[in-house]
Amino acid sequence: MKKITRRDFLRGSVATTLVGSLAGFGMTANAESDTSSVLKDGKDTEILMVFPGNSSSPASLSQVEDSISAIISETVDAHIKLQILEWGVYSEQTNLMLSSGESVDIVFMLGNVQSAASSGQILEITDYMDAYAQDAYAQMGQYIDACYIDGSLYGFPTYHEFASRSGLVCSTELFEETGYSAEDVTTWDDVEAVLQKVQELHPDIDLLVPANVGGGILQCYLYGTFDTVAADSVGVYMDGSNDLTVVNEFDTDEFMAMAELAYDWNQKGYFIADANTITETRQTLLKTGTVFGYIGTIHPGTLTQETTNAGIDITVLPITEAGCGTSNVASYQYCVAAATSSPEKTMAVLNLIYSNTDIQNLLRYGIEGTDYVVTDGIAGYPDGVDSSTVGWSNENWLTGNCKLVYPWVTDPEDIWEQYEEYNDGAVFSPAYGFLFDTSNVKTAITAISNVLDKYTALIYSGLSDPAESVASLVSELESAGINEVIEEVQSELDAWAESNE
Repeated sequence: MKKITRRDFLRGSVATTLVGSLAGFGMTANAESDTSSVLKDGKDTEILMVFPGNSSSPASLSQVEDSISAIISETVDAHIKLQILEWGVYSEQTNLMLSSGESVDIVFMLGNVQSAASSGQILEITDYMDAYAQDAYAQMGQYIDACYIDGSLYGFPTYHEFASRSGLVCSTELFEETGYSAEDVTTWDDVEAVLQKVQELHPDIDLLVPANVGGGILQCYLYGTFDTVAADSVGVYMDGSNDLTVVNEFDTDEFMAMAELAYDWNQKGYFIADANTITETRQTLLKTGTVFGYIGTIHPGTLTQETTNAGIDITVLPITEAGCGTSNVASYQYCVAAATSSPEKTMAVLNLIYSNTDIQNLLRYGIEGTDYVVTDGIAGYPDGVDSSTVGWSNENWLTGNCKLVYPWVTDPEDIWEQYEEYNDGAVFSPAYGFLFDTSNVKTAITAISNVLDKYTALIYSGLSDPAESVASLVSELESAGINEVIEEVQSELDAWAESNE
């Protein structure tokens, strides 16, 4: 059966939706809006932008703010204030900011756009698009379809790997010792052969660690298989078909096969001991030199991301096929807080953030000449500077539109073309663009979450016999109401599909 890819969607329903959306905004090639009286009003408005990071006060923070503000001031009487909240407190602090009506303008939303929109914490930006954000829309327009909530838009997705796939990420030094090449490793059986060889060569080393602290070692194994649309457990297959049958992902042959493999690999000693209780991140563990790798998400930026964060040479070996669902695109967005003092100026600044190359490089790399240098179009650290001493550090997916920035020295020169090929060539879910309304099943979703917390990490780390644990998981999910959720999702999804015929 033919795969459904992004190109198919653009030729079909998504393209139709996008054109309709643009028409709704009144956006035509010759459209003009006189916004100068609003944006250049003589009042220097502060625009507070909140996003997560590893450090709340990097050394170059004020210089980055000043440099971005200088660009903004050319078209908007405003300056930017950047508030970086450390990851450990980000969700709690931003929720408090938004719920209390604290003065915030632009905020990075981490998977909770729908709830923030329904509670009035973020601003619907649909009516501001034509006059204040056409450039940003043009930059991100092909992915906007996944971000609508009941026909309304509340933010822009951050450019990143919109598809998900799984594979092995490991130490290059240890991998090369095995005698295998990247071309030799294309299946999970091949991965096991590599693990066996490393174990023979280094019997005292920890082969695999969790990709995410507490998540379980094979948590990412099935990435690209399902488009999960509700309760972290209910979704449809991303197998290239148009089948919209909703399933309990934990009651499938694919999940059982993964559980059996996890149990087998743990019995063989491939998993680090106490996998679910260790608190060190994968990068910290890799940096010690006593760990081989992990099973995680693979995308064009993984090599640079993990090499930078772990501080060692990394090899990336993709195994599964890339799949894309609505949440892959819509989970991470920059939105306008409802408490903004000037929606017009905030939208204009957001427009510049997504469309101005200089601003994107500032947000990604900091100050040129101090935090990074550019050689033949490639960015890297200046002499005497490294990841531990640099005055600014950020990640691609947090800048907004990172495809505008310079490639980093560990990236291929065509990294952004690779991202485009990766995203556009993914197998798209038949439910792409569908957003589930959880209102009728909130109690069941809470109960399901508790069940998942009880079982999944144990199963992903092979710490329980799947013949017993998977059966118990499925039984308790049914008692928690997963079938009720499946029925509700199926009903909404069928209605959505009918409306998009």
